[in-house]
Amino acid sequence: MTDLKSLVKKMACVQSELSGGHGHNYDAAIMINNNGVESYMSVQRAVLWSLGSHKNMCWEVIDQEMHQHNGRNIDVLTIEKRKMDDHGIVTTGTQQVFFDITEFEDELG
Repeated sequence: MTDLKSLVKKMACVQSELSGGHGHNYDAAIMINNNGVESYMSVQRAVLWSLGSHKNMCWEVIDQEMHQHNGRNIDVLTIEKRKMDDHGIVTTGTQQVFFDITEFEDELG
């Protein structure tokens, strides 16, 4: 998680408070800790932008759903990702990224 935190700080200049996992499923959700400065949505976008830039990939959020999992608030973002290879061929795909935003319960209404 330290690598992701460093990447987001370097690429997006966001002093995000991150912990947890790699974000590929509920149990490994990226935990966004409430630092009282950034909203969870801005940190989510900074994480996605940083990862996309690092992998030379464009992305767009195409769906967002809030789920409860083991008493935690998990925000599941489905992204469409696009990447061009060295031959100019664009590949696309979708991926879900899981964020634990339980500490932002007051903002969730």
